[in-house]
Amino acid sequence: MFDRRDFLKTCGAGGGALALAGTSTLAFGATQANTYDTLVVVFLRGGMDGLSLFSPGGSNAHRGAYETARPTLKVPLSGTGAGLAVSSDQWRLHPRAPQLRDLYVGGKLAVVLGAGMPAPVTRSHFDAQINMEVGLAGQGGGVGWLTRVLETANLPGTVQIPAVSAGSITSTSLLGSTEAITLGSGSDFRIDSGSWAWNVEPDFRTTAPPGARGVFGTLPDLWSQAGDLEAAGRQTIDALNVIKPIDFAAYAPANGAVYDSGSSFAQQLKMLAQLIKRDVGLRIATIDLGGWDTHDGQGNPANSYDYFGNKVDELSKGLGAFYTDLNGSGAANYAGTTSVVVMSEFGRRVRENDDGGTDHGYGNIMLALGGSVNGGQTFGSFAGLSTAQLFEGADVMVTTDYRRVMSEAVIRRLRNPSVYYAFPGYSGYTPLGIFQGSDLPPSGADRIFANGFQ
Repeated sequence: MFDRRDFLKTCGAGGGALALAGTSTLAFGATQANTYDTLVVVFLRGGMDGLSLFSPGGSNAHRGAYETARPTLKVPLSGTGAGLAVSSDQWRLHPRAPQLRDLYVGGKLAVVLGAGMPAPVTRSHFDAQINMEVGLAGQGGGVGWLTRVLETANLPGTVQIPAVSAGSITSTSLLGSTEAITLGSGSDFRIDSGSWAWNVEPDFRTTAPPGARGVFGTLPDLWSQAGDLEAAGRQTIDALNVIKPIDFAAYAPANGAVYDSGSSFAQQLKMLAQLIKRDVGLRIATIDLGGWDTHDGQGNPANSYDYFGNKVDELSKGLGAFYTDLNGSGAANYAGTTSVVVMSEFGRRVRENDDGGTDHGYGNIMLALGGSVNGGQTFGSFAGLSTAQLFEGADVMVTTDYRRVMSEAVIRRLRNPSVYYAFPGYSGYTPLGIFQGSDLPPSGADRIFANGFQ
């Protein structure tokens, strides 16, 4: 049997099939039933201001300190731009996030307080992002933490697309993976594209002269001999036969879900929803939403200019449409097997600066969304906003290791206990109860001697 991993190893040595394809778009094997879970990791790049997305409410003891630290940037309790009360007004979601509020009230969205990487503390975007995405404090390794999850997932060899990095570049959390593909849009599943006549293929919904043959029709002739590379080529053609009929442009979201056509974030979520519904074996997906580095001109929901609110609007509408599209009953309940975790590299300073913005901080919030999330509540603890309760007297304290949240998602939803391998140096995991599912004893993984060779 020539499975998916053999194919990738052969292509890594020979490179012939990939050179002809021209992109890193691979698909593997035959369709399988969607009896697995999918984890979608959304990274808000730039350091999202968690205290504006999820601010202390009217009954929160920290409200006074919040208003003192943010006289012009605070999300108000009443009037124009008032926050959306949740948890008996202990907290307020940003007014531009009604979709997130509805999901929270409906028990499908949870908020993790004081989340972040406990050590080493850094306010560098680059260092903080790579620490989190490699899953190793102090960087190092060169392999993403989600790559290590995939390595220990015991995936069947027939899985078509185990992992997708939505966007133009591969997420650092999936670096080093031979299982992941990078897709900016669904059209990247094609190998027949371009302006050359021999690149035209009728069944790619194009018009071709009589007798024209495209790359897709020609490649099988090149792989007619026996051998590993030829077998790999034929397997690729078989997989593309499964994927290429997908008409991404004609996709109609379910339940009246509307994805913003002007948002690449929303359109990539739409693509992921289609792949999840096509049962291609998608276990892990990553997607970015940047633009959260608000040193100046952050805006305020009570004013006409609200830059931060525009970003929140894009996030909330995108995630709201994604959940609505996947939400169904019976075999169509993809929301029940899809979990979304939203994170950022760090939060912002508690005190606003003189430029109408906030500088790099430390602790932040995380969001967990899905049909199998114990939503409608917060998890973790919030240390407080008085000077004595802040990290170095300036930042929200990290009280919840982000790896604890991710480990729970991996164990309870992906059914993979190898979280100490995914996060080298992490130990002492205990679940917070964010996700539904069975617990497994957390473990590492000896990949070198996994085959018994000593």
